[in-house]
Amino acid sequence: MGLLTGEALTTLAVALAIFLLLVDLMHRRVRWAARYPPGPVPLPGLGNLLQLDFQDMPHSINQLRRRFGDVFSLQLAWTPVVVLSGLEAVREALVLRGEDTADRPYVPTSGYMGFAPRQVTTAVILALSGQAWREQRCFSLSTLCNLELDKKSLEQWVILEATFLWATFESQARENWCGGRLLHRTLLPGCLFSLVDCLNKAVSNVISH
Repeated sequence: MGLLTGEALTTLAVALAIFLLLVDLMHRRVRWAARYPPGPVPLPGLGNLLQLDFQDMPHSINQLRRRFGDVFSLQLAWTPVVVLSGLEAVREALVLRGEDTADRPYVPTSGYMGFAPRQVTTAVILALSGQAWREQRCFSLSTLCNLELDKKSLEQWVILEATFLWATFESQARENWCGGRLLHRTLLPGCLFSLVDCLNKAVSNVISH
């Protein structure tokens, strides 16, 4: 038996590729069918990308909603996505089942801030979920509520600090002071100077009160 060459080899390669794609499709559908809501049949490798109009995404989602209901699943390439559409579905998922949907996906920008995927769970504000995230969220909400209730006393400190800030601007302009990085400079009458230090100190003074 001789080696396959030419058209026979090409035909075999194409048939093998199609077979592997079909096996991959069936494997994914069987594995995901029990865990995800119903949705359109994805194509191997592409998923449902060709079934979505990225120029008019709301229309595409609405068409799929009419076909599969308020909760359905999509496959974007290799990434499975669950779509919630409608007030009742969103309310059930985020309010009634909030504990089940509290987790969030890893955001690549967290990596630029020095958090690895496993470290993000202990990054408090950047945490995906967990006890530390819940405690920080409760603390943030209570702090914001206190600021809202005490906003009148806060306003007077903001107004006072704004007065001092404007006086500082005028004095720096008279002295023709210039410093800081170019991105943080601004132009006042006849003078180029940095606002960074002044604004940072003003905000810190308000917070300290």
